[in-house]
Amino acid sequence: MAGLVVTGEARQAKTLAEIRTSKSVTVCADPDNLPFSSRDPGTPGYDVEVMRLVAAELGAVAELKWVSTVSARRALANLTEGECDLFPGLPVSPGFADAYPRLGFSRAYYTMRHVIVTRVGGGVAGVVDLRGSPTAVEALSPADLFLLGTGYPRRTYRTQEAAFAAVRSGETRAALLWAPKAGWFVQRAGVADLTMIRVADPDLAVDFGIAFLRKDQALAAAVDQAIAKLRANGAVATTLGRYGVPLVDGRESATRTMIREPDPIEGRLLFEANCEQCHGIDGRGGGAVPRLQAYPLGAEARFVRTVLEGRNARGMPPWGGLLTDLQARSIFAYVHALVPVIEMAANAPVDERARQVFAQVCATCHGVQGGGTSIAPSLQAFKGTDEQFVETVLSGRPGTAMAPYRGVFAPDVARKIRDHVRQLSRVN
Repeated sequence: MAGLVVTGEARQAKTLAEIRTSKSVTVCADPDNLPFSSRDPGTPGYDVEVMRLVAAELGAVAELKWVSTVSARRALANLTEGECDLFPGLPVSPGFADAYPRLGFSRAYYTMRHVIVTRVGGGVAGVVDLRGSPTAVEALSPADLFLLGTGYPRRTYRTQEAAFAAVRSGETRAALLWAPKAGWFVQRAGVADLTMIRVADPDLAVDFGIAFLRKDQALAAAVDQAIAKLRANGAVATTLGRYGVPLVDGRESATRTMIREPDPIEGRLLFEANCEQCHGIDGRGGGAVPRLQAYPLGAEARFVRTVLEGRNARGMPPWGGLLTDLQARSIFAYVHALVPVIEMAANAPVDERARQVFAQVCATCHGVQGGGTSIAPSLQAFKGTDEQFVETVLSGRPGTAMAPYRGVFAPDVARKIRDHVRQLSRVN
């Protein structure tokens, strides 16, 4: 089982192949930054524990190089200078990435949010209740800027811990803190009269991932797949829980579960962020990547299962740790808002157009020979008339997986598809 070895020696950045051959990967982390990372082997911090798990997924042992993160640019120079291979706990955001063009960033393994720390029964149930009295915040932190923007009174402190101490001593009624820091402080203090109220405002949420040298795309893909697996199987959540990181509170969970209808607008944003890189901007896919445009309307459950569980044999990672069931359904709704664009050769005869349509659309569900699959019947075994075949192609079959294609291609193409299927049947 992969463990953790501490080293002070400088290393050259390794490629994924070199990591797997040497069975080691060098990870940079701060030696005194709990709950994120620590030199103490008894409480190494959740970033260190997550990196142990990621290293194991890469078939390696995580070797730790301690670096101070007081200066982000100085710390990240360890990556660009080849002193370490991976650096966890960094913002996955365009602004941060633009500042370090030589670095690549993984998908998020954790979304850092804020919580309000206050006394039980103290009259604070949400951000709106912070209007009446000063709230403790770390100076120039996102929480400080957030309250400044809202016009709410605040009292600034040098560190998150000092702001927590202010609410614990009664100096302030509440503190607005990073959720991991707050959870760690509360757990370590062992006090029962403090509560944490999660703040859902998107301005107070930042995705955190792992940085590496941008040139190694194979390493990027392997790290992303490792994170997806660890989130899906609950390993990341379990690790966070050991350090008191608060989970979603019941009120937000209840609010979310009330929204049950998929939203194609949200689906588009999710598609662009997570699916477009492989499946293309219009969902056409290509090569070994399947075409999502033609995914059958009646197969939502299968689509959602594929998204959340992945298809390892096809290189499709599981997204269950990053996307909810509803978000996957929203992506499905957006995919079906994409009108299939059939790639036709210029001035191609109708027979050729029919063969192209069959290969690009029909074969997605019915198989490359039209013999049927687990989600669609055999076209070779169709028992109806030619006109019934054409009408089914153009109008679809309501309540089934068969989508209507009227307006996508002309009736004469549908008739030639019927002829093409007959030819396939004779060949087989």
